Amino acid sequence: MSRLNEFIENHDHLDTINVILKHYGVSAEFVASTLTGGFGEDKELPKELLDDLKQFTASL
Repeated sequence: MSRLNEFIENHDHLDTINVILKHYGVSAEFVASTLTGGFGEDKELPKELLDDLKQFTASL
């Protein structure tokens, strides 16, 4: 999970995305699950990304 924390700490736009999602009442669980499902079908994405998303979803 440390790699995910590093990404989050160094990303400029996460606060803006969080405000938009909270405004519309979208939960982190829904977003992570949707991304994992959608990305799981894309064979060109790095395996590490899918693993990080699955780990994030499991931590919620």
